[in-house]
Amino acid sequence: MYLKNFLLVLLLPFSVASMDLKDSVQLKPVVKPYKIIPRQATLKSLMIPGWGQLYNRQYWKLPLVAGAFVSLGMIANWNDVRYAKYRAYYYQVSTHVDDPTYKPPTTVAVPYEDGTIRDLDVNQLKRLTDGYRRNRDYTYIGMVLAWTLNVVDANVSAHLKTFDVSDDISLKVKPTVDYQPFSQSLVSGITLSFNFK
Repeated sequence: MYLKNFLLVLLLPFSVASMDLKDSVQLKPVVKPYKIIPRQATLKSLMIPGWGQLYNRQYWKLPLVAGAFVSLGMIANWNDVRYAKYRAYYYQVSTHVDDPTYKPPTTVAVPYEDGTIRDLDVNQLKRLTDGYRRNRDYTYIGMVLAWTLNVVDANVSAHLKTFDVSDDISLKVKPTVDYQPFSQSLVSGITLSFNFK
């Protein structure tokens, strides 16, 4: 019993000191700086539009990318719906190759979006069908161009964010004077020296 108390009194200061030491020493997490790799930004932007901008931490560009694709998608859908509608009416007034007994009508009543009904012939329906198909296809081309611009923007932004603009890059201009043995005269000039990291 006495031995236990003696050891307790003897070791108590060491245990208190070690507890204080553990409380005063705090482990700080190692935070690595965020490094942007242009190739990853390009690949991510190729996979999903706007992902490269997220990777580059340019969050303000996301509404622009999303707005471009949503707008172009809505325009393509609007033209595709009208193309399918007028193509069905065009099929009614055109001759059918597979059924030679079919006699197409000269005109067909087509309801417009404003509620009016107009009689249209083959040529008018062909023009409308071709126009909506052309507009839909141009919109698809616009989507491909928007995707390409998205990828180029992500790549260029990543390169600009990783561009070194430190003070280690410098240009020194030194005047020089050289002797030309053939002309036996002095020639003045300028020496440009670039210093990189």
